Amino acid sequence: MPQHYQPDARLHRPLPLTLTPIAHAARIALCGVLLLGSAALVPAMAQGTPDAAVQSDHVRQYNIPAGTLDQVLGSFGRAAGVMIAIDPALTSGLRSAGLQGRQSVASGLHILLTPHQLEAIPGANGGYKVRRQTNNVSDTTLPTVSVTAAALDANSEGSRSYAARGTTVGKSTKTLRETPQPVTVLTRQLIEDRGLLDLTDVLQNTPGVTVDYTDSERVTYFSRGFQIDALQIDGLTMNQSGSIFVQPDTAVLDRVEVLRGASGMIRGSGNPSATVNMVRKRPTQEFQASAALTLGSWDRRRLEADISGPLNEAGTLRGRVVAVDDSKDFFQKARHEDRKVFYGVLEADLGPRTTLTASLQHTDLNATGAWGNLPSNFDGTPLNLPRDMYLGAAWNTWNRYNQQALTELVHRFNNDWTVKASAAYTRLRMKDNGFKQSYFTRASTTNPYIFDVTTSMYTGDASDQLALATSANGPFTLFGRKHELIVGAESLRNKAVATNGVGNQNKLAGIDIRNWDPYTSYPETFPTITGTGAPSTTSQQGAYATARLSLTDPLTLILGARVSWWDYKAPRTAASNYEVNKEITPFAGVIYDFSKQLSAYASYTEIFTPQDAKDINGNILPPVTGQDYEAGIKGEFFNGRLNASMGIFRINNNGKAVEDTSSYSPCLPYYTTGYCRVAGGKQRSDGWEMEVSGELAPGWQMMAGYTNTRTKYLKDTAANTGQPLRSIDPRHLLRVFTSYRIGGETQGWTIGGGAQMQSNSYVRSGVLTARQGGYAVYNAMVGYRFDKTYSIQMNVNNVFDKVYYKKYAPTGIANYYGDPRNVMVTLRANF
Repeated sequence: MPQHYQPDARLHRPLPLTLTPIAHAARIALCGVLLLGSAALVPAMAQGTPDAAVQSDHVRQYNIPAGTLDQVLGSFGRAAGVMIAIDPALTSGLRSAGLQGRQSVASGLHILLTPHQLEAIPGANGGYKVRRQTNNVSDTTLPTVSVTAAALDANSEGSRSYAARGTTVGKSTKTLRETPQPVTVLTRQLIEDRGLLDLTDVLQNTPGVTVDYTDSERVTYFSRGFQIDALQIDGLTMNQSGSIFVQPDTAVLDRVEVLRGASGMIRGSGNPSATVNMVRKRPTQEFQASAALTLGSWDRRRLEADISGPLNEAGTLRGRVVAVDDSKDFFQKARHEDRKVFYGVLEADLGPRTTLTASLQHTDLNATGAWGNLPSNFDGTPLNLPRDMYLGAAWNTWNRYNQQALTELVHRFNNDWTVKASAAYTRLRMKDNGFKQSYFTRASTTNPYIFDVTTSMYTGDASDQLALATSANGPFTLFGRKHELIVGAESLRNKAVATNGVGNQNKLAGIDIRNWDPYTSYPETFPTITGTGAPSTTSQQGAYATARLSLTDPLTLILGARVSWWDYKAPRTAASNYEVNKEITPFAGVIYDFSKQLSAYASYTEIFTPQDAKDINGNILPPVTGQDYEAGIKGEFFNGRLNASMGIFRINNNGKAVEDTSSYSPCLPYYTTGYCRVAGGKQRSDGWEMEVSGELAPGWQMMAGYTNTRTKYLKDTAANTGQPLRSIDPRHLLRVFTSYRIGGETQGWTIGGGAQMQSNSYVRSGVLTARQGGYAVYNAMVGYRFDKTYSIQMNVNNVFDKVYYKKYAPTGIANYYGDPRNVMVTLRANF
């Protein structure tokens, strides 16, 4: 008997878009700003109404959030421009995870319907009819839809999950199980729930990563005992460039991917630590907008705005704008910071299989800064000074800005091969006379509180970085099995100018820091700066190839290699120029699938670090080579909603320059003191780690990771040999945060909490040692969603007001307290 449908319930038709005056104005403003910021994009392609066959094959970008299956199909029908006939009895009570990424109509329907044992068949009018899956098609004259496998989409926005669908840190999009190294992905949902506002916040909550402070503004990151010496933005490498780098704001990010261990195949030279890839938001297929107001401790006031959507009726031109205005004080007296961020991105479909993307980002930061912090006692123990003490002047400045322009062209061939070319120009600058800091030096050998204070002012620090990359990846058939090949080439160039200025100005002697007032104790001075800083250029080129070979259904072998050229030039000091030619970096990995949910992996890879050191004959020493061995198991459960992993690792870092005691001292003309150098240093890092991320039960999300790391100098100076590479890094490190949603998708409470835990650590300087016991910092959140538009959230960090040092040392002014208890309240609106 034929089925009968209620017209209003069964048809999801594309409706004419009716905009309110505000939405219309926002759309016009979005279009105007993006066109001004990215004028290089071509106009949208001519519009037309395709026939049903063309619609079925046409690929476009979708970003449909989770909801009831009926709601998701309705959104998909409107976005795709097709009618979908639905029997309410088939979809009643069913939910869908939504749809993200580039899909055809057929593949999109396949992804949405298959988990519910449903399918779509085309109708004569170009629409589709939903029915239960069946192998018998005799009851209809209409053939079933033929679909192809959908490309994996790694975007996390809208997923409402802590589990990553995929990662792009390895030059192509893969699931975490398909990557034979440990990878942590902090999704958009986790970033928002945890209240992580910049990259430092993110990495402080990332398993296996520690954060260090040269001072308040020069923040460095470490993993497995080695510094993370380069970052990636949308897969392109950039250099942090010390004092002029601004910590990226998370408002522009979709997710942060962290691949631990050596990654020479991905970025050429560097330390065997980790690669951090910040993936920014992209334009959405449908119009959406959000705004957020955050008020918090120490007079924090933060505004965010995010507008995204199509800029023409066909949806072939899409744009997005993100803006941030963030102002805050600190728990230390007189310190303040103002941050402003603008990010605009355009995405244009030049054809059904070709997409051009262009973006522009500007970040401006005016900060008081702290060039050093609190001192220790003469014996290296803390002086237990107040947490709010600021050894600086209220007029101190550390003002700078960062800019980046990026373009990307992607073409997808009919044979599933994809070619991508991308370029990024990054500009880091200190503002004119942007660095003016007071600095304290100890002035007494009997009273630990007596110091001298001086002023330093510097300017001109600059970095211009150009990154170019091209790659191609796709399948090929060999011996009757389907494999995958990735080939590519990259070029990086960093033209830097060193800072220039004066120090030790306006000396004020014999200050008792217990009586220091940053507002009145030290008057501002205005030094004169002449000259310019020294220029230098660091360049790197590389070509690579990786093959994923399917040996059997469960067994995959991955083989690859990269050849790199590296060059450093300093025109004012030509003797310091050096280069590395044709450095080969191999990679080998194997993955064995026990089931669709569980696999084992093992891998070996290398990375190299150039070093400016000379032997007895004046020859530059070969690069330090990091060798990384990894093995473990990974799981993907509940249809990808939960990821888990456990692994072991060992890193041998060999060839670091050490003194050659068989040579002569001084090693003239290369060194005025000490022996010549030899590539004899050896370092080791090993340990194990485990991690879980995603949905443990409906509404219950968790991100948790534990790392156990042991590091040692195997051969170095007499003082270092046998010691940890970084004794301040704890052996045991735990990062955990969990949340539970009470109620429905559009209304109800969310509660959450977590902790940052670590074991004891110490720092030695000469005969002095400073120690800190293990500690835990607990965090909590509670949120309430009023409806699908409005929500409010409160985050409490350091709930129990734990007193600890996030950086400490037995000498100097290097003790930095961790943040006391603080609260943030965020009101968010999503349209």
